[in-house]
Amino acid sequence: MDYFFQDLLILTSPPASGKTFWVSSLRDALSDTKILFISPLRALADECRDKWKDSITVMTPEEWLGKPVFHDLVIFDEFHLFFYWGDSFRSSMWEMFFEVCGRSKLTILLTATLSAEMREEIKKFQTQFDHIRWIDQGNRLLKNKPSHYFRAPSREWMLRLIENRPMNTEVRIIFCQYRNEVLELEKKLLNLGMSCISCVGGESRYMAMKLKENPKPDFIISTTVLSHGVNLPEVKEIFFTYQVKNIDFWIQMVARGGRKGERFSVYALENPTGMKWNYLSNFISIQWQTLKLKVVSSSFLFPKS
Repeated sequence: MDYFFQDLLILTSPPASGKTFWVSSLRDALSDTKILFISPLRALADECRDKWKDSITVMTPEEWLGKPVFHDLVIFDEFHLFFYWGDSFRSSMWEMFFEVCGRSKLTILLTATLSAEMREEIKKFQTQFDHIRWIDQGNRLLKNKPSHYFRAPSREWMLRLIENRPMNTEVRIIFCQYRNEVLELEKKLLNLGMSCISCVGGESRYMAMKLKENPKPDFIISTTVLSHGVNLPEVKEIFFTYQVKNIDFWIQMVARGGRKGERFSVYALENPTGMKWNYLSNFISIQWQTLKLKVVSSSFLFPKS
């Protein structure tokens, strides 16, 4: 193979800012260019295949591994996951990354959250590429902030609030820390007569299929796996049942709401982004929600005759 320049371009922009539209525009402008789109999420890869048909080759890292395929342009979506997942349970992602970069003229990395630690790691790529450029259209930012952001007094209080939410009105997401919590909470809410869809690691494709059958469930219950890229219906409320320590994951999860500019609310136990609490509004809301919880509880104790 003849020598060619190997360049790296990093593009950061907030979640829901139209990165897939940007890729489609690039495809239309470079109609004679062979483009490979790599997604670490199987469900998102399936959606992109349906959208772009044969005009762009779409693969997951595992699907590409071992295939001596050459493309002029390679695009890595949700690139921050290569750091978080590639350094833990999917180490083959890094093997694939360097192998595929060696077969392309231009590599583009797409992400909404590029941390300082990740930037330092990318600097080490300088021996692999002739040129490295970064286009920052908004890094670690929310395009649409919550219209209401409430700090829950406790996890138990939040779970009571969830259990007393009205049914068949709007879609809500509950983020849990562990997969067993997701399954336990789903079982509990189903027993209360609510419509639920769960999603844990390795099941995002299955969850997307369930959403087609039930496009507006009362609750979508998930671990962080749902925070990246998968298309969701309009979400009105987001609940965090644990304290999220990773700011990048927190931004990605909050960004599941307001994807089309709609108003949405967030209930959380912490405030990691420095977003100021509206103490008066928060206090009034918490008191009102607590009052409603007490009224609902008393109706169980003293049902109407």
